[in-house]
Amino acid sequence: MATCPRCRGHLTETHRCPRAPVRVAAEIGLAAVAGGLVGLLIVALLDPHGQMTQIDTVVVTVGVFAGIGLDRLLRG
Repeated sequence: MATCPRCRGHLTETHRCPRAPVRVAAEIGLAAVAGGLVGLLIVALLDPHGQMTQIDTVVVTVGVFAGIGLDRLLRG
């Protein structure tokens, strides 16, 4: 079987070279930042006092992981 000259993987009809690890890390990082900002926006809209509490930190953290998960779900 032929091999890809770029990535040395099996060269089939549906072959696609894997993306560079730096690019994948950048995509995950941007998804995390976007999710965190959405979580922070939700906290800012729902909390009129503007005081970050433990639950607000949890909401932002969940936003980070939801952003990463959504990015991986839509890309994979």
